[in-house]
Amino acid sequence: MREPLEPEVTRPRYTAHMLLPIIQQYGLPVVAFYALCVIIVATVIYEERDPSTTLAWVLVFLAVPLLGFVLYILLGRDQRVEAARDKRRRHAQDRGREVITPIYSRFAEEATLLETTRPAIVGRLVRAIRTMTGAGPLPCTDLAILAGGAEMFERLYRDIEAANDHIHLEYYIWEDDELTRRFCDLLGEKARAGVEVRVLYDWVGSIRYGKEQLSGLRRAGARVHADAARLLRLNYRNHRKIVVIDGRVAFTGGANFGQEYIDGGSRFASWRDTSIRFGGPLVADLQRLFAVRWMRVTGEDLFSTRYFSDPDPEAATGKPVWAQVVHSGSESRWESIREAFLIAIGSATSRVRVQSPYFVPDQGVMDSLVVQSLAGVDVEVMMAGVHDKRIPWWAAFTYIDDVLEAGAVVEQYQEGFFHAKTMTIDGSVAVIGTTNFDIRSFSLHDELSIFFYDKGVAAAQDAIFEADLAACRTLTASEVANLPRPIRFRNALARLVSRVL
Repeated sequence: MREPLEPEVTRPRYTAHMLLPIIQQYGLPVVAFYALCVIIVATVIYEERDPSTTLAWVLVFLAVPLLGFVLYILLGRDQRVEAARDKRRRHAQDRGREVITPIYSRFAEEATLLETTRPAIVGRLVRAIRTMTGAGPLPCTDLAILAGGAEMFERLYRDIEAANDHIHLEYYIWEDDELTRRFCDLLGEKARAGVEVRVLYDWVGSIRYGKEQLSGLRRAGARVHADAARLLRLNYRNHRKIVVIDGRVAFTGGANFGQEYIDGGSRFASWRDTSIRFGGPLVADLQRLFAVRWMRVTGEDLFSTRYFSDPDPEAATGKPVWAQVVHSGSESRWESIREAFLIAIGSATSRVRVQSPYFVPDQGVMDSLVVQSLAGVDVEVMMAGVHDKRIPWWAAFTYIDDVLEAGAVVEQYQEGFFHAKTMTIDGSVAVIGTTNFDIRSFSLHDELSIFFYDKGVAAAQDAIFEADLAACRTLTASEVANLPRPIRFRNALARLVSRVL
């Protein structure tokens, strides 16, 4: 008889009785807690996230198990898993597709022409954004780039005064000051006159501000709701800024709702931001984003021709501008804005200009900037020179070091706080929206950016960038490299936290 290749091994049978000595020694709560930590670590690994993020969470559990468990429950859970089971979310998205698809179809022929007759970068972006989000390019009219809060809020006030059907506002921060009082008074008047007013604000972003004005607005007949108000969504915020009035005009950009977005408030000497106002068919895409979010929060269905009616072509002035809305969030299948940024930066042949208060890109976006700079593309980054948040400010210097060594130019805005979120590529594509150039905006926040496929818009944004240079100081590679060791270590720690949060 032939001997078996491997001797038979009698494996012990594990039973619950074998755990009794461990439970008796350490206690059931301790054993159960560590067992739960093991399960969570296995879950984090199974989710197949970015390896650095996974390792960061594993290290947190090993170093401080109890605190790590609490932090993971509040901050670290993968929202995409929960979103896949959220029936209300799927229903809202389906309703959004139903109402927006006919609008895309109406301009399908022009969109196809846009892909084939413009620079190659445009075709790549149009196809990728459509694949990731379902959003096609649409024309917009009467586009205005508003490089200051005063002008933006005055235009918004006049448009609200002229509203006769509905006013939809969605903001990350809604403050409680003289500006919000002025607007709440006007919105209350419109609500009492029969105009439908809906306000959606992020619970965490607005938590430190009083709500009496919003309560008064609600008493006037407006519908006001907090978004992302669940404790378990503490780390996943709605960072979008959207205004849609009568389905005919829309606003978005960096500015939240408050007086400091005009004058800097008590914290800053001034405030520099970029917003946009436009009309035309593109308004429907921002209306859709608002309506999807509103339905998830309140259950109300706004997907009707009342809110998605055809704009009046006679009301438009000037040549239409083609643009495409890209949105993403913690529940999205794709990090669509990040991927679109990667395509745009990677397709550049001459120049990339980025404006963002924070500069904390993930490794892929960072590598794209570095590679393009090494290849001879002019990469210019403008960020805040006066910080409002210490951790992203500290972390930014660990990324600035590499882009400077690669030959990029980094400018820090000195006259007050810098909050614009824009990008231009090769003078042919402009990007304006709510998205910071950081990991939180790419992965954790609900954001939107609009890609404008128009040289005139890109030239206008480049002109604003060049005007801003007068208020900037240029960082040098030696300046960053020679920071004291304790400062560099502090910055490196901040970079680690950015991967977890």
